[in-house]
Amino acid sequence: MKRGFTLIELMVYMAIVGLVVVIAGEAFSNSTKFRVRTDNMIKATQEAENVATLFKEDAQQMGIKSLVTTSSSSQSEVFYYMSSSAEVYYHGVDSLVYMDPKNSDENKRDSSSFRLKCENKDFCDLTFRRLRYNTDGVYQAVEEIRWYVEKEELKRSCSIVASDVPISDKDPCHDSREPVVMATGVKKFDVEAARPSVKEKKAQIFPPNNQSEFRLINRVPEVGYASAKVANATGSTELGGDELVLSEFHTNYQSSDDEGVNGVLPKAMWNVNQLIAIKNETTLPGGNWNMLCDSYGKMTFYPDTLYEISFIVSGVDDDDKSLMFVPGEDHMSVGFRKAGSGEYAKFNNDTLLHDFMFFPPLDPSNGAGKRSMRFTVPRRVDNVCVAFTFAFFSPLASLGKVTIKDLRVSRVPTANYSFSPKPEQERFEPEVGNNVKEKKNVKALRLRLQVSRGAKRGGKGETGEVDLIVPIPSNGPRD
Repeated sequence: MKRGFTLIELMVYMAIVGLVVVIAGEAFSNSTKFRVRTDNMIKATQEAENVATLFKEDAQQMGIKSLVTTSSSSQSEVFYYMSSSAEVYYHGVDSLVYMDPKNSDENKRDSSSFRLKCENKDFCDLTFRRLRYNTDGVYQAVEEIRWYVEKEELKRSCSIVASDVPISDKDPCHDSREPVVMATGVKKFDVEAARPSVKEKKAQIFPPNNQSEFRLINRVPEVGYASAKVANATGSTELGGDELVLSEFHTNYQSSDDEGVNGVLPKAMWNVNQLIAIKNETTLPGGNWNMLCDSYGKMTFYPDTLYEISFIVSGVDDDDKSLMFVPGEDHMSVGFRKAGSGEYAKFNNDTLLHDFMFFPPLDPSNGAGKRSMRFTVPRRVDNVCVAFTFAFFSPLASLGKVTIKDLRVSRVPTANYSFSPKPEQERFEPEVGNNVKEKKNVKALRLRLQVSRGAKRGGKGETGEVDLIVPIPSNGPRD
């Protein structure tokens, strides 16, 4: 005779099955939650890293202010002036790329290219300026970029401070464009300024052996055209020194008396006002600029290293024709040329080192003007010499004098930036009191970014974090 389950046995069996189902369900639920949390953590980390990369690429261009002349790819040495507004060019470099360099209150005079406000250590508001270039490296506009957080959304906005070209309404920096949301669920956007590096120990590369004297030699010898005349402080045209006076420039002004096509210098003479810097030897052997550059002036630059070229442009008196210099029309620049070819240093037809434009002191009462330009290279650059390039299209500017003093090329150590050990500890507050005038010496920012994913009902969810140092070598000083 067959027996069935008793009620008690059935209840025990159902209890066991129910317990197994609950345990299995809990395990499955936990497994699913763990997978979701892991996915959220991975997504949050990836988004934080992606945003940090964009922020670094954006912010490290802060303050950039080098300029090059307009030219086609086959005319890398052309002296053509930039077709721009003189006001934009002069003030774009001397004023608009800085926050407030002409404030009457010295303690509020801000020659940096950024403004940083942090109401607490979780959310900061960073605004900075830089120059925009086209694909040929020619100036187009002064941009003002802002990164800030609004309702846990990290936003980036861009506006144009000054422009040399028409700005399309589709341009990301057009006034009508809305800020772009870079990340959501942002729990921390902390930007800290490094303590000002006011005592940098530079390693001098040129002139070599920590010497102060140098020579400037004409790239084009006098053959039917008047090459620029070079004399030292004593008036000697045969010796160098730590101060050299340049005069008797050939004018590129397009008058009916000029030779060449359309009243411009023929291509063979585009470099007539270019001078190459070499060390000051007591006696120099005969030879052209190529040989002298290779033997007495060449340098090598390495990637991941910050370099600086600096010199003083001495003031002029009221009668000096250099006062007729027109920014945006006449041209002065300093850069580097390859020993031998005289061309820009290039890789795959891309120029590795563009020229830096500079201006003479246009106000005699201001005296000498220090010019300081910093740069890095994306790959090793060998055998280049300092080259000064001048082009005068104004009728009288070429009759003036330009004095170059204390020319230096240096390597600047910037690997050790000083920040507060912890976010809550005392740190440099760039917008507080006398710190404003020290902002120009800030050479790095530290970004602490935290992004959350999967938050529900006010929870924090899973977070991805980034702690990143961003060098800003072009922030100040005023060039």
